[in-house]
Amino acid sequence: MQKYADFLCQMFGSDANQLHGYPGHPEIELALIRLYDRTDVRRYLDLARYFLTERGNPTGCQGRHFYDVELERRGADVMKRPLPWPENRSLWYVDLCGWADRMRANLYRYQQAHVPIEEQHTIEGHSVRAMYLLTAVADLVRLDESHGITDTLQLKAAMYRLWDNMVGRKMYITGGVGAIKAWEGFGPDYFLPQGTDDGGCYAETCASIGVMMLAERLLKVSDGVFSDITLSSLTNTSLASTPRISMENTATSWSFASTTPY
Repeated sequence: MQKYADFLCQMFGSDANQLHGYPGHPEIELALIRLYDRTDVRRYLDLARYFLTERGNPTGCQGRHFYDVELERRGADVMKRPLPWPENRSLWYVDLCGWADRMRANLYRYQQAHVPIEEQHTIEGHSVRAMYLLTAVADLVRLDESHGITDTLQLKAAMYRLWDNMVGRKMYITGGVGAIKAWEGFGPDYFLPQGTDDGGCYAETCASIGVMMLAERLLKVSDGVFSDITLSSLTNTSLASTPRISMENTATSWSFASTTPY
């Protein structure tokens, strides 16, 4: 495991011979911070910090956004919708001029990379990605505060700001988040349809698990009230996906259903 992490540390970073990038789906940051907790090897924490602070940098890779450079390196068609991306003609943000520019902006928002985390004011994009990303931010804030480091004050402020936006404007009363099926994620403020026919009511179970992960981390760095949200997400959304075992115990099936908000 450490050999794999060491390879990542070698490949990614701010040095001239390294790749100035970050993952599309935030998750490795959580693993790197946990590995640092277990090993006390500083480079794992440094790489997690780099991924979190570099994300959304518009000029971070060859003076351009990393995703643009990576798109060209892979020979992908900028005019073609990537598979893990919002469905065609789905409701999204149309505040930029030009279709190609709009596509890029949508892709960035989908992966929480439209601007650096410190500058984000609303929770956007794929809900599971957003929860994993903010959970890693909370882990980093906790470690820095335990060592008397104040470099993450702006990240901490963004973490609470995005949490408040999610809970106050983009969460169902059940604790479900990520209303929009088209991109399995967040829509505009207060857009919480009561059914799939209205374009929403997705509320993926994985996202609710991510909410509980984030709330548990926030309880370690703040006296705020996060337990109520954890309870709502657990009882109303996460438990809906528990395995069902037949009376004869001959078969097991999973109920991976998005939960209704009412």
